[in-house]
Amino acid sequence: MQFVYPTTGNVTGGETVLYELARALSRAGCTVNFLHGPAWPNRIDSLDRLPSAAVGDGVRHVLFDGLDDPALPSGDVIFNSSAPRRLGLPATIIQGYRMLSEEWERDAFRSPGPKICVASWLQDVGETYGVPRHQLLHVPPGLDHGRFRQSSPLEDRSIDVTVLHHPHREKDWPTAQAMLAELRVRRPDARLVTFGRMLDDRIPDGVEIVDSPDHRRLAEEIYADTRVFVQASRNEGFGLTPVEAMACGTALVSTDCGGSRDYAIPGVTADVVAAGDAAALADAVDRLLDDEERRLRYAAAGLAHALTFDWDRSGRRLSEILAAYVADPAPFLEPPADP
Repeated sequence: MQFVYPTTGNVTGGETVLYELARALSRAGCTVNFLHGPAWPNRIDSLDRLPSAAVGDGVRHVLFDGLDDPALPSGDVIFNSSAPRRLGLPATIIQGYRMLSEEWERDAFRSPGPKICVASWLQDVGETYGVPRHQLLHVPPGLDHGRFRQSSPLEDRSIDVTVLHHPHREKDWPTAQAMLAELRVRRPDARLVTFGRMLDDRIPDGVEIVDSPDHRRLAEEIYADTRVFVQASRNEGFGLTPVEAMACGTALVSTDCGGSRDYAIPGVTADVVAAGDAAALADAVDRLLDDEERRLRYAAAGLAHALTFDWDRSGRRLSEILAAYVADPAPFLEPPADP
């Protein structure tokens, strides 16, 4: 099995999913190559610069400049729809919708081979593009449960609200910003925290800023000390940060942003509001902070649900899908219908 990605030194959530799936497939007994390319200005220039998230578990790494390189290894399946056939049957991993250009996403959904969707709602999106349902397979991400776990009591937490800051338009920082400003007015003594990269000066007064925390700090010092985590996105392919937070024992407030439907279960693990509604987010947070019994119930249910997201389980599921594809490619290579 072969993955293709122009690896950079700046590891994104989507890139992490590829590395983790590659390692999980290897642990499931597959021979896995990770092809780092094609060449572009931000790609690593040496395998010595591989991010730590990429290495381990028997995955072979190859740096290349073009898919026509005769030195590239052959394989059964390659996650790249434009690769020469000798490199493997084509397959695609779908990690989002409305995150990139509409043309690029449409082509990804309508590409030949199985479409591995990291969230169940992406299967529904694929059908709107005319893709047969049997070509849209759900393989959810997992978590590092050794890192993202409950390490402090659910009751005794000093951060009232935590929210991710991210510059991508679909993460909808303006709505998160407005929610924080509203909470500051309603609850002047509340401890509010935002974390992320590219933090700018549009952080409401009185909100604590944690710039680019590593996973250890994020899990142990932020999530583990947070009462309510808020996801304000308009669209999420999946959304790893809320599930990481849930695994550490936070209660969740989320917009209905697509990927959240796999973990933000209204009235069970989370309160869910419409995207773009800062007042509704603030109202939901208010209700949870005022109702400790409900907050603790959500936190406990969310913690249990987060445990179901397991990389080895996902690796075995993906291995089974790809084995069925190799054994009988024809159903997966049927062209999509007109949308």
